[in-house]
Amino acid sequence: MELKHKLQMLMKAKNLNGQKLARLSRVSDSEISRILQGKSRPGLDNALRLAQAVGVSLDYLADDRIEVEPGAAPEDALSAEDHKVLAACKRIGADEVQRILEIVRILGYDVAMARLLGMASRPVIERLDDQVGEPRPTLQGGGSQGARSVATA
Repeated sequence: MELKHKLQMLMKAKNLNGQKLARLSRVSDSEISRILQGKSRPGLDNALRLAQAVGVSLDYLADDRIEVEPGAAPEDALSAEDHKVLAACKRIGADEVQRILEIVRILGYDVAMARLLGMASRPVIERLDDQVGEPRPTLQGGGSQGARSVATA
């Protein structure tokens, strides 16, 4: 497939016109127009900019013998489980996800998973609500796996 056809196909897939591609790639719109008409082949610098702008390798874009982008992943490489995890992260928000990941890092994966699944025999994280008037301790970094931590929720 010729460069001009590949570029047209990629532009259509990314909803780009010549001017948008020119801005994105920093290649002049007149040069892009000549390439799309088959009147010009871009130099190395412009070919690289165009490939990067449309998200393909330079080899794929420049070599007319290559019909399919090598190593191209399918549209959606995420599993159904991955989508569920991402949806849950979006629901609870980035700050809360960061907090959860920090707690998992401190407690260790096995302890955190046991706690989440309700298999821990005793609480891993305690709240000091019953001690009125005393300030709550904060998370301590670098706790060992299986160690009991005290944290605020």
